[in-house]
Amino acid sequence: MKSIKHRDPLKERSSKRRAEANVRPVSELHSNSQAQSRDESVIPIGWQRKTGKAHSLLESFYHAFHGIKVGLRGQRNLRIHFAAAPLVVVMGLFLHIDSVSWLALVFVMALVISTEFMNTAIEHLVDISAEGQYKYAARCAKDTAASAVLIASLAAIIVGALVFVPKFVALF
Repeated sequence: MKSIKHRDPLKERSSKRRAEANVRPVSELHSNSQAQSRDESVIPIGWQRKTGKAHSLLESFYHAFHGIKVGLRGQRNLRIHFAAAPLVVVMGLFLHIDSVSWLALVFVMALVISTEFMNTAIEHLVDISAEGQYKYAARCAKDTAASAVLIASLAAIIVGALVFVPKFVALF
């Protein structure tokens, strides 16, 4: 009977981590995929495939901006919220709103965008745990996370109406 040689996954992972610590050369970047941007060529591969905590402030910012990129690429509603925010700012500048109104608008815009990111994160985690199978608990988790965005969006609409409607009425 032949003996079966078992792989040591821990040893494989540690050697893989050592290899990932190197920076990917630009030539390899272009040969692998045109979809990857040029700026990823200077990012350590270890940062790109991270499972632990960030070891520097710079790395933390890298992951945060990567999260924004992932959210904007994959979530239509997040793109809508990101597009609405500059419009609100332009309207506020045009209508010369006061400081308290600015504070309220900035707060609700941040609240809506933050809850949208939280919803996206929860959806990703639920998809991982459900493993492609329908599970009622997964549906409930996704639906309640989406309801948080809905509530924040309704609050933003109410605040926007309280700030902008009197200004528009005063114009006419």
